[in-house]
Amino acid sequence: MPLEKGKSKAAIGRNIAEMEATGHPKKQSIAAALSEARKSGAKIPVKKKSTAKRKAK
Repeated sequence: MPLEKGKSKAAIGRNIAEMEATGHPKKQSIAAALSEARKSGAKIPVKKKSTAKRKAK
């Protein structure tokens, strides 16, 4: 189940669909697909944590 290399929206979508079809959770599928796109050179920013959660700890 290697993910497809590429940074296009189509490649990211296929990677998400493939992972969901094999039983991975939706959030994990999205994270892995975006990570693979970043490795391929896509300019996708990493999600930042909210300050409210950090202040609560």
